[in-house]
Amino acid sequence: MNKCLITLLALGFSGGVIAQASLPSFEEVDADADGQISQEEAAAIDGLDFVTADTNQDGAIDEEEYGAIQDQ
Repeated sequence: MNKCLITLLALGFSGGVIAQASLPSFEEVDADADGQISQEEAAAIDGLDFVTADTNQDGAIDEEEYGAIQDQ
């Protein structure tokens, strides 16, 4: 029983891309205004899991991927 509980808790805590309730706008995070958020730009957002947010694994978070984070 304890193993099941631990597993469920681990899945619950690892499932989130971001822990914050409110994110800055895409434009605020995209400091160089190149239309994508780099790993360096994303590092400014506490709790953002860049690898998980970059769903197409191209090394950047585009506006669509960022919007998906905000919808969670």
